[in-house]
Amino acid sequence: MSKQFEKPLGQILVEKHIITQKQLDSALKQQEKETEKYLGQILFEMGVSQNKINTVLDQFNKRKPLGQVLLDLQILTTKQLDEVLEKQNKLQELMDRKLLGVLLVELGYTTYDDYMQALSKHFNMPLISLGKFLPQLFLQKAIGEKYAQNNKIVVLENSETKVKVALAEPRQNLIDELQRIFTGLKHIEFYLAYPLEIDLYLKKLSAPLETTHSKL
Repeated sequence: MSKQFEKPLGQILVEKHIITQKQLDSALKQQEKETEKYLGQILFEMGVSQNKINTVLDQFNKRKPLGQVLLDLQILTTKQLDEVLEKQNKLQELMDRKLLGVLLVELGYTTYDDYMQALSKHFNMPLISLGKFLPQLFLQKAIGEKYAQNNKIVVLENSETKVKVALAEPRQNLIDELQRIFTGLKHIEFYLAYPLEIDLYLKKLSAPLETTHSKL
């Protein structure tokens, strides 16, 4: 394995001039207080580009697998993780694709809230509630209303330099596709939201205009 891959995430980010040593020292100090947070989370909260952090996580194999995140958070035991992954593989062989979170809840191993917390850490996407956002149809036009509806995406902000989107079911191919759409145009930030909240938000957007207004 290349020595570069053996280096800690923070060191790589400094060497790539994505953050300064001062920023890293500050983030590590903060991590001592918030031990449940990964370094990438803290750096994003400090204003470091989410895309740059995630690019390094993927390029240098620093992103923790979702299963390991679940173990880190003590949501699952190793035995439980092995069991649920085995069941997921068997279902895939039968052409029955089930999300890991769905299986975990069905087996009674965790709550969906805990699973979403783990998913947030895995993708380095803050978990937000859509309750404080008013449905705005014009924002969806940034990526196309039909595309947003089909992929369960809510556009939270669309300024001259930045687009913020909330995803219900993050998939790497979807993330890559959205990044390609805005390459060279705007900076894109990803957030994670509960599927039911996104469904409700999109339902309000698809309702007749006067009905939507009355609900707001």
